[in-house]
Parts: sequence; C-alpha cells; structure tokens
Amino acid sequence: MKRSLLGCLALLTLIGCGAPSTSDQGRKSPVPAESAVPAPAPAVAAARNAAVQPSIYELSTRLRDDTGSVGSLDRFRGHPVLITMFYGSCATACPLLTTELKRIERQLPQKVRDDLRVLMVSFDEDRDTPEVLARLKRERGMDGARWTLASASDDEARALSGVLGIKYRKLDNGEFFHSSVIVLLDPQGRPLVRLSGVGEDLDGVVAALTTPSS
Repeated sequence: MKRSLLGCLALLTLIGCGAPSTSDQGRKSPVPAESAVPAPAPAVAAARNAAVQPSIYELSTRLRDDTGSVGSLDRFRGHPVLITMFYGSCATACPLLTTELKRIERQLPQKVRDDLRVLMVSFDEDRDTPEVLARLKRERGMDGARWTLASASDDEARALSGVLGIKYRKLDNGEFFHSSVIVLLDPQGRPLVRLSGVGEDLDGVVAALTTPSS
C-alpha cells in the first residue's frame, strides 16, 4: 500500500510541469473559441485535484514534535494543513519558507486562519531535537498552538519527501541542499495545491482555503 501511494503521488506531481514545444507555438487551436471550456477557478481546480489523490495520512510516518511527543501525521486530520520540509540550522532557504507560510496566513480571514495548521518537518533528526525545534518556534514568532515543528527518521523523511515532491540531500559539510516546496492538504490529508519556491502567486492556495467546498 505504501509503495503504491508513493508512486501515485510522485506521478501526479509531474502533471502540468511540461512546457509546450516550439513546434506547437503559434498554431491555432482546433477548438472553436465559442465552444472552448474556460479553465476552472483555483478553488474548483484544487477540489478536483484532491478528489483523485490519496491521503498522505495513509503513510505510517512517525514524527517527534517540538514538545517531545511522538505521533503520526493523522493527528492533523480535520484541519487544512500547510506542510513543508526543512532543517533548523539552515540560514537561507528555510527562514524564507517560514516567511512564505506567514505571508499565506496574513491573507486569510481570522476564522480560516484559526482552523489552519502549519507543519514543518525536519530531515535533520540528529540535530533538530525537540529542544532545538521549540527554540526555533519562539525565536521565529510561530503560533505555538497551530504551528508544529517536528523531525522524522531518515527513512520516514525520505518517504514523506517523495510524496510531497520535495528533494534534498546531505552535503559533506553537514548542511543540506533541498527544494523549497509548500503543499496545502485538505482536512483528509489529500494534496490540494503545491507551491514550488518562495515568492509565488498565492491566489490558488488562498482560494482553496477560503472557498467553501461544494
């Protein structure tokens, strides 16, 4: 079950990444303009995306959080979740990820923000102890009730990163090279919207969070 889940989600993260070939550019669409179907609104597209993806809560990943508690991803079920991966000693990309998460929150109505959960999972379990993660939360002004910093073992971090489409590798100096990805999960843990990199347009993720599901 775990392998099929990883394979399905890894394939889905590639959809929509291709650019049109130069041979296709400038060609007229064979579909008449009056019969063309408009692209769905971001929130509608997100709902359709979630409907075809399995929940990451089916993974057996165990997390150790900033309080020292060990539990499963399933603890966040029932809330929309913004999830990303990082490591605590990162001085560049990871602080920018925190800034981006806060930028999303600032665009949400209070009621939506209160229901949202933010999960940052470290792939540097040895150094990112609960004490270190708790200190990071205080220093970076994270909401203690809604934000969770956690770490996972190497095997489980790699399984989770594969599902989320996050790439990382440890360098010889002990630091990590990694992609900066934020994924919005629906209350059942199904991926809705994926942001690749910081500074992106947030309309899609904000719409998915603020538009009631039908």
